[in-house]
Amino acid sequence: MSTPTNTPAGPTAEQVAARSARANRATRSALAGILVLEALVTALVPRGIAYTAAGLGATRTVVLLVLAGLMVLTAGLLRRPFGIGVGSVLQVAFIATGVFLGAMFVIGVIFAGLWCYLLRLRHELVGTPSGLRVFIS
Repeated sequence: MSTPTNTPAGPTAEQVAARSARANRATRSALAGILVLEALVTALVPRGIAYTAAGLGATRTVVLLVLAGLMVLTAGLLRRPFGIGVGSVLQVAFIATGVFLGAMFVIGVIFAGLWCYLLRLRHELVGTPSGLRVFIS
């Protein structure tokens, strides 16, 4: 006598698509959060440097504030197909602010590491392209 086994069926195609869509929204929201935090850090740098003797100067302050504004705008654009690519470019710009203040290199690398981790997680959950294309899709 054999006993019937009640093995659950695998998820349907609709369930897999729904899970993928939820994971995509969640990772894009986390990426937007990273950009907003970077914008906050970038916007606060001039305030912290203002107390030093050298200061930043008008040009560097404007560059940092424009970068912070671009990060906030890009956080809103992450729903668009090109949003992740723009955010990836802004990661490089954020690291480049280390020219103004050496500590920004360290902070930029930490944020870029978080950005790359979330893109890799998105690749695993959603199935986005791998390789360098993960930074633009």
